[in-house]
Amino acid sequence: MVWSGVDSTDCWTPWFDRDDPSGKGDYETIYHLRKENPGKICDKPHGMQVQTISGLPASSTGNSFYKNDLTTGFICRNRDQKNGRCLDYKVRFWCPCVPECWTQWFDVDDPTGTGDWETLTFLRLHYPGKICKRPLEIEAQTTAGVPAAATGQNFYRIDTDVGLICRNHEQKIHRQCFDYRVRFRCPYEFCYPQPCWTRWFDRDDPSGSGDWETLFALRAEFPGQICNSPLEIQVLTTSGNSVASTGNVITASNTAVGFICENKNQKKGKKCADFKVRFRCPDAFCSDDICWTSWYDRDDPSGTGDWELLTDLRKENPNQICDTPLYIDVRTVDTNQPITQTGQQHHIYSPTEGFACRNDAQKGCRCQDYKVRFGCPCNCTVHLEDPLQIYGP
Repeated sequence: MVWSGVDSTDCWTPWFDRDDPSGKGDYETIYHLRKENPGKICDKPHGMQVQTISGLPASSTGNSFYKNDLTTGFICRNRDQKNGRCLDYKVRFWCPCVPECWTQWFDVDDPTGTGDWETLTFLRLHYPGKICKRPLEIEAQTTAGVPAAATGQNFYRIDTDVGLICRNHEQKIHRQCFDYRVRFRCPYEFCYPQPCWTRWFDRDDPSGSGDWETLFALRAEFPGQICNSPLEIQVLTTSGNSVASTGNVITASNTAVGFICENKNQKKGKKCADFKVRFRCPDAFCSDDICWTSWYDRDDPSGTGDWELLTDLRKENPNQICDTPLYIDVRTVDTNQPITQTGQQHHIYSPTEGFACRNDAQKGCRCQDYKVRFGCPCNCTVHLEDPLQIYGP
């Protein structure tokens, strides 16, 4: 048994037996085991146990081992043995315990047609957002609970790429598949999502009247990067220390205003420290499953400016924009240039309000003509474009 930095919160993986000694020996290497068992072995195992398939510890067999460590795994070569042949071994690894993440059971088809088709494509259409993008494992059983492997039936596909396909004409008995259901094992984060935090922001320093990291100013300088209604604020000094450790008197630190530290409120001769802030947002704000609406250009700057407000856009484009957009993308109509690269000032820039540019706020010119689109959760019911990579305005 091989150990390294054992932690009491660790757990054993299943036993693995990918090879036998019929060739050059028994090669139970971590590289091949991970390749054949994706997601089953942690990045840095703390221990490894090796036994014969009958349960005899490797150390009691009398075999010589070429490799038996946490870097390579286990290798027993036939040529190193006195009798010319290794025994058949199995291995398992000691890893940090992670709760398994399984989806619910799905059963969208039955075998009354050509067979039972429980494919990921159809399952995702029927259950949007319920299956991770890249499942690690599939489990299939009849609706009565009999494992698929125990039914004796032939399967055209049963894997994490396609799902389950059982075709009636390939069955020997009754020429019909049983009715199956499937579920998928997903990465831990799919079942237990991590909190959705923005990046760290540091727009000001205390060289003036203090350190003003207000939401109003941050949204103006970093449009689209902070959700409309933050759930929590976190503040540290730029060197990573807590606010309490500075001894500073804080004017505001909340999700309505942001963070303010004023020099005038500090002890004589002291200034505020330089702070950075970040905000926790609803999980959907960090979701990769974002679908974009079409582009909208309802106004031009010939009047007071360019007003692409969500209330007006919804009236002119009914059922085309989700109830609570998560992102907004604003670009010039003629050159497709993001507004942040134009140098112009925006009056409103919000996924839940829309966009407005006022001519009187620009220096020596009027607003350019802008178009907007909105990023929505892909499982909303309005018509949206295909999922795209999110890129900032």
